[in-house]
Amino acid sequence: MDTPPLKGTPVPRPATAADLPRLADVLADAFNDYAWTNWTIPTQDRHERIRALQLLYLKHAGLPYGMVWTVPDHTAVAAFLPSPIPDLPSAVLEQVTHAHGDRLAALLEAEELVAARRPVHDWVLATVGVAPTAQGHGLGRTVVSAGVEAIDGHGGTCLLETSDPRNLPFYRRLGFTTDALVSTPGPPVWIMTRTS
Repeated sequence: MDTPPLKGTPVPRPATAADLPRLADVLADAFNDYAWTNWTIPTQDRHERIRALQLLYLKHAGLPYGMVWTVPDHTAVAAFLPSPIPDLPSAVLEQVTHAHGDRLAALLEAEELVAARRPVHDWVLATVGVAPTAQGHGLGRTVVSAGVEAIDGHGGTCLLETSDPRNLPFYRRLGFTTDALVSTPGPPVWIMTRTS
């Protein structure tokens, strides 16, 4: 896919370790009132828990094994991981477990239902977020397109999941199609894929 950036949109670049704290802030703000995180993360200290989780995943999975794309002012981020996703170290898994607190069982129950419906894929668009003050300017498309174009260079299928139906048109414009809608005890999950 060769999608030109929107006029005036910053050029995306791969993130570095130094970028990760700021990118975790962006993702924490973006997911602070998202249906899935509301279901799987306790209300108490939710914003801090989301930030901690995003930082863990970016640092221990996204950067070493996948691709993390951002823009110069850090207002947008998209992380892509290879499939299967590499196992996280036990110390990191303990932190993930702690962040989910008493919602961990709900997460695992929903994950079992969703996992059964995932088609075979090579990559996962694990997370994407745009700072609230920067939304509506094409930055989400910019960082997701950067990852999708890198995947297209090697061929393969990219999968994503969303619990917000408002996201579906955005992903469809980027070439993703809906494979399944999974009902869970919490929010529904749309599984979408894009094949190079």
